[in-house]
Amino acid sequence: MPRVVIEQLRKTFPLTKGRSVCAVNDLNLTVEAGEFLVLVGPSGSGKTTTLRLLAGLEDVTAGTVSIDGRVMNQVPAKDRDLAMVFQHHALYPHMTVYENLAFGLTLRHVPKTEIDRRVQEAARWLDLLPLLTRKPAALSGGQRQRVAVGRAVVRQAKVLLFDEPLSNLDAPLRATLRAEISRLHRRLGTTTIYVTHDQVEAMTLGDRIAVMHEGTLQQIATPMELYARPANLFVARFIGSPPMNLFQGTLRRDGAAWHFAADDSAGKFQLPISHTHTERLARHVGQAVVVGLRPEHFLKPTANNLLRENIQLTATVELVERTGTETHLHLALGTNLFVARVAADEPVKVNQIISLTVDMEKALFFEATTGAVIR
Repeated sequence: MPRVVIEQLRKTFPLTKGRSVCAVNDLNLTVEAGEFLVLVGPSGSGKTTTLRLLAGLEDVTAGTVSIDGRVMNQVPAKDRDLAMVFQHHALYPHMTVYENLAFGLTLRHVPKTEIDRRVQEAARWLDLLPLLTRKPAALSGGQRQRVAVGRAVVRQAKVLLFDEPLSNLDAPLRATLRAEISRLHRRLGTTTIYVTHDQVEAMTLGDRIAVMHEGTLQQIATPMELYARPANLFVARFIGSPPMNLFQGTLRRDGAAWHFAADDSAGKFQLPISHTHTERLARHVGQAVVVGLRPEHFLKPTANNLLRENIQLTATVELVERTGTETHLHLALGTNLFVARVAADEPVKVNQIISLTVDMEKALFFEATTGAVIR
């Protein structure tokens, strides 16, 4: 399987009156051979443009795209040996499933026996064998998207590209097809780049995830590294469902005691700083910082964590969001709003005042000016 290397990649689109917009800004990215890399970010972050530059569907403004050590900037899209699955399945309505799967191979003059072998194999992997004689109009949305995936798979291309292939499907079907794509990648081992705006999808599928925002790479890491150690406030907000809770305030020191004093016009509250954090926070004493705490870092008081933790907060329940497997409590502490994750059967009601302990060992600290994590 090939290695994909993107170096100083830039793409600008012209606007009126001589102006331009930069969709991808000096991107450096390496996708290892056989890796499943997910590009994730909000709309307009540059992830789809990056995929189209890699596929040869857009011209590169600056930088290079290399596949297996060969620079592809001037290589036509048809000669790059890539296969792409788009957001819209774009099947030929007058052709059967078999004919749709075989069409690209037929254009390349692949022998009929080889075409049949590849089509049958892909259909078996994607549970399409009973559907080979049907036309797209007789298929469900999920079946059509499986055909689109199969059409890319039969190419046996060096690299598979997915551009938000599940975004038009309902939630249960997306979960099913995510699992099928993951199994297919494990079977084929093809170098794969997958674009999505859905961070749950990214966390589920990716060996590594590249988070993009406004054309710039924010961080690339494994799913759990992104979740536990985000590089900046954007990644902290974007990765995680519910997202990380962020509190603005000032870092204070009183002798041996350290604490974070939260900004709150309705009355300040303080969070003591664990000694495990003090060394790296020393140069930020007296400065504005942002503290990040995941919803699971707020705990219902028990004999165990009251002994272990030295901070307890009282907050008002504004919304109880029951998901079935757990409950998300939307809470207010003065003007600060945050979310806590508790047990599914937690007996709480709106407007109830509850007590929570805070696991400050897990807290992350960010610079208020730059948004960078304090390491």
